[in-house]
Amino acid sequence: MPNYDFSCNQCGQQFAVSCTINKKDQQICPQCGQDQLTQRFTAVNIGKNGCYRCEQPEYSEGRGVSGCYGCH
Repeated sequence: MPNYDFSCNQCGQQFAVSCTINKKDQQICPQCGQDQLTQRFTAVNIGKNGCYRCEQPEYSEGRGVSGCYGCH
């Protein structure tokens, strides 16, 4: 599953999410809960489980979407 990097337009939180392309536009900021996000274009990660920046494992936030929110 691809990783997508986002930055929250409200609070500036940067985070990565691993999800299908169909769920990419349904993400919310893990810090403030806003859905006004800007996708950041960063390095491609292939074949690794967890955040490619901090090595932390992914977690599910109950929406069927995973991502590391602790490293930014």
